[in-house]
Amino acid sequence: MEYTIAKFIHLMGILIWAGASSSLGLFMLYSMKRPTGCNQDLLRNFYRWMTNLEIAGFVLAIVMGFYMLHILKYKFDINWLNYKLPLVLGIILPLEVINFWLVNFYIPRSKEKPKAYKNYDLFTYIVALPLIAISLIVIYLAVAKP
Repeated sequence: MEYTIAKFIHLMGILIWAGASSSLGLFMLYSMKRPTGCNQDLLRNFYRWMTNLEIAGFVLAIVMGFYMLHILKYKFDINWLNYKLPLVLGIILPLEVINFWLVNFYIPRSKEKPKAYKNYDLFTYIVALPLIAISLIVIYLAVAKP
């Protein structure tokens, strides 16, 4: 596979990750604060599947990012990449692992679902703005390549 195709698949992964997380995440935040008439259990189950789609997009982006790095023969002398990788692997990746664990293990196994949902919502509130800011910085680094 050539670099251009790998980059295209990398960008598809980013779009899946960002699209699934932002659109459904905003709806979930809204539906928890205002009555929407939606069945919350059904909605939360759908959110779980969308979170897994989001994480699959993130994994696709990471794998293709490392594949592009492989194509470049692991040249870490690219300044912008030396800023981008720690942000992605040191901040975004751990948050996505925690998100995956909360949605697929903590909440389903919880005996008190409303409390588990409340804890998850708190996690979402806390990480949403920093995650958006860091994601925008990562995108800036990839586009501007300072």
